[in-house]
Amino acid sequence: MSSCFIRLSLSSFVCSILLSACFINATPAAELQMGPDSQEVAEVPKGVVSEHKWNESAIFPGTQRSYWIYLPPAFEANKEYPLIVFQDGSGVVSPKGGFRAPTVMDNLIHKGDIPPMVGLFISPGSVPPSAPGGNGRSTRSFEYDTPNDTYARFLIDEMMPQLAKHARISPNPDDHAIAGVSSGGICAFTVAWFRPDVFRKVITGIGSFTNIQGGVWYPAAIRKTERKPLRIYLQENENDLDNVHGSWPLANKDMAAALTFAGYDLKTTFNDGGHSAKNLGILLPEALRWIWRKDTTLPKAAPEVKNDLALSSILIDGEGWQSVVTDKMFVDAPCSDAEGNFYFSDLGGGTGIHKVATDGTVSVFHKDVTGISGMKWGPDGRLYACHNREKQIIAIDRTGKIEVLATDIGCNDLVVNHKGHIYVTVTGKKQIILIEGAGKIRVVDTGIDKPNGLTLSPDQQTLAVSDFGGFAAWALRVEPNGDLTAKMPVMPYRSFGGVIENKGDGMTCDTNSRWYCSTVSGVQVFDPNGRPAGLILPPVDTPITSVTLSGPNLSYLFLLSKGQVFKRKVNATGLLSFKEPLLKGK
Repeated sequence: MSSCFIRLSLSSFVCSILLSACFINATPAAELQMGPDSQEVAEVPKGVVSEHKWNESAIFPGTQRSYWIYLPPAFEANKEYPLIVFQDGSGVVSPKGGFRAPTVMDNLIHKGDIPPMVGLFISPGSVPPSAPGGNGRSTRSFEYDTPNDTYARFLIDEMMPQLAKHARISPNPDDHAIAGVSSGGICAFTVAWFRPDVFRKVITGIGSFTNIQGGVWYPAAIRKTERKPLRIYLQENENDLDNVHGSWPLANKDMAAALTFAGYDLKTTFNDGGHSAKNLGILLPEALRWIWRKDTTLPKAAPEVKNDLALSSILIDGEGWQSVVTDKMFVDAPCSDAEGNFYFSDLGGGTGIHKVATDGTVSVFHKDVTGISGMKWGPDGRLYACHNREKQIIAIDRTGKIEVLATDIGCNDLVVNHKGHIYVTVTGKKQIILIEGAGKIRVVDTGIDKPNGLTLSPDQQTLAVSDFGGFAAWALRVEPNGDLTAKMPVMPYRSFGGVIENKGDGMTCDTNSRWYCSTVSGVQVFDPNGRPAGLILPPVDTPITSVTLSGPNLSYLFLLSKGQVFKRKVNATGLLSFKEPLLKGK
């Protein structure tokens, strides 16, 4: 082996074996049947590997770990390079181990099969004993198996700045890959799932997509989350583990089925063997070639099955978010008129009510009405609004004339039915009120923690109300006299990041009775009975304030976030509740 590679001490390698479930039951290195790309070739230029320590983590406090940096042949300090990160770094970087990643990278770079790139090989952390004779504690499972963004933050906020001292890394997330086996395999996927803005290429072998720390939910999340821009190479062994945490072969097959269903750029390989990293080590050259191939063609997502609504029936390939407004302080109160003109309030900036015409022209509809938190058009052609700042409910006609309908009401949002009756959320008092005409105001529901957005079903017989303080949106039956009954929290918010969310905000409904609710993670979509159909991802990291369907043919999903408005063409038609109900047989 070239002297440019670090030779790992026996104790270091043995430590990696003990800490890494991926190497348990692995075939010894001498028995591995490596291909020529995994063998050192004398005439192939060699990269340089250096070993480092990181004992100052704030994200995993008190941990110690080693990491290795691979710099490719003919490295240039001022050049930006793609990056690949490997978990369980000591076993992967070892020149005599089951992966021999630096050797593979040397050979593939020399052949032009992959671009020259930087490698970062990180060992899991451990907390040393506090006194002689004590037992240290491995943090490998906590770091790798936990399905949240903690390890991604550790990698991005702590390790990549250390790497930046040695090499310049391309800022393009499509140039960043992450790989691992067993718990390191689910970790690699987790990093890309939570941070596709940084990592978009994944190699996972014998991945622990089981219930060690809750990662068993990934297949369900994949099916109900808008496809993320990831490319995934998934390897598994048919006789892998089956224990208290679950069945590894079944879990990986479930992952493969879910990724295929959602239309991901995926290659799967199932091989003979048990819980061993041997096969992925042998396949590493193939995996690297595949994830860095030039082809960007994506497979189609599975079509929606009748009576089982899916995001594939709503989202249109190639139709992404478009920026509409960017320069406001805080926007809210989206709504549409019958022609598809879109309206919103500059709630935080005080510039009034704005209109986005179907041709995209943005204008001011009423500059003097500020502090509006909810708006809907009524059957009489007036715009009804929650004048939150003044604690009033008002109606504005097309000439701009204002009528005050109710006072001393800390209203949040409203919806107007075909009779002109108005349901209003009064968040501070945990109330929903009904306004049926001049002086006819009554409370029709109490008890939702923080009632916020609300919308009616196509037949106007169900009212959906989001709860900003709870974990689900509520459905209530609308009785002929306007009363609300059969109240249940049937629409649970799901971030599909392993947690149940709160902070439900604005809502809308389409003509197919699908409900849309804005939350921190994006737009939650539910079927008519409240089953989660999926999560439409937002174009920004800031919380989503509200959502509605408007634009030409009412077929654009409008999304509001802080001072910005976005729109997206979808396969859905907006519902105008001020029109006659859509009833069966009509």
